[in-house]
Amino acid sequence: MLEGYRILDLGQVIAGAIGGMALADMGAEVIKVEPPRGDLGRNPGIAGIGDVSSIYLTFNRGKKSIVLDLKTDDGKKVLLDLVAASDAVLANFRPGTMDRLGLGFDVLRERNPEIVFVDSSGYGDTGPWRDRPAFDLVEVAISGHMSITGEPGRPPARPGTPSADISTALYCALACMAGLLGKAKGKGAQHMEVPMFDVQLAMLGYISTMYLNKGDLPGPQGSAHEYMVPYQAFPTGTGHIVLSPREDRFYKKMCVAMGIPELGDDPRFLTNELRFKNQTELLPVMEKILLEKSAEEWLAIFEEGGVPAAPVNKLDRALENDQVRARELIREYEYPGSGTVRVVGNPIRDLTVPRNPDPGPAPLLGENTEEILRNTLGYGEERIRSLMESGAVRGPSN
Repeated sequence: MLEGYRILDLGQVIAGAIGGMALADMGAEVIKVEPPRGDLGRNPGIAGIGDVSSIYLTFNRGKKSIVLDLKTDDGKKVLLDLVAASDAVLANFRPGTMDRLGLGFDVLRERNPEIVFVDSSGYGDTGPWRDRPAFDLVEVAISGHMSITGEPGRPPARPGTPSADISTALYCALACMAGLLGKAKGKGAQHMEVPMFDVQLAMLGYISTMYLNKGDLPGPQGSAHEYMVPYQAFPTGTGHIVLSPREDRFYKKMCVAMGIPELGDDPRFLTNELRFKNQTELLPVMEKILLEKSAEEWLAIFEEGGVPAAPVNKLDRALENDQVRARELIREYEYPGSGTVRVVGNPIRDLTVPRNPDPGPAPLLGENTEEILRNTLGYGEERIRSLMESGAVRGPSN
């Protein structure tokens, strides 16, 4: 898909790393540029697997690692040589950091007139929040996401995954691909900005549109929906399932499957607008009936009746099932000190090839430094040795 493209990934931890991972999954050569201390996401004290964090193992698969000290003149020169040999640069620093390092967009563009620079920070280069630090939890709170997550009447809840980090990184990958398309069309150098806060507002979707146009200010709904009924989790005799008959025809099918066909034709519930208005009359009837059978029984009934329904799976059942195996979604690689690492692979499949390739392993710190200096940049052995000795670059052994 992206074979032949070279991306420099200066991203750190999660938000910075995932965009590069997505591009590597699609075939790009992604060179992870790490500081001498390494990516902070390597810290095995957070979700560790052996000697390194699962954060690093997950989001840096398939990349190469070069260690550059960008506080040194020689380190900056090496980076600029890499920029000249690359198609795009991904970075996630506070605004002005790259400029202070002498590596801002104008400098990159001078070195490579066709470079695509994707620049991600918390709040972008303008506005009163420009210099605030930004982390996933901060962003889901300040953007309103936490105010609509959790159970009614309970304290705010964080989404179960680092949704701000992940969504921002995927927008960065999208921006990079848009830039590469522009490059292919001869557009020249491009500076793409992807602030975390801006992405989180975009991720509110129609919820923000309803507020901006109607003043709706929803609170947490639990598993329920702000505007559709029924569309939520229900307890059964053995556990929770979800029902999502969002169209009227599915609602009628659900009523037949539950043995209450009369409610499918009841004037109070004929449309979603009416069901929303009269939900205090409908939902208790459903809840009582659903408790009469096990989750497994109800799921079989709803599947036979063509009703959208699913179990509320824990991760073991979500990751270990026939659908996952049929799609070959779990891939693995070996990593020193951690052994065999199993990860969820690339969800984008190229149907013109028999099988998506397995991901390459996440690199050791500086694992590819010498290879990149020698083969990508064409540096001689004497220059490589000089750079190593000065500390401007580092390999895995120093």
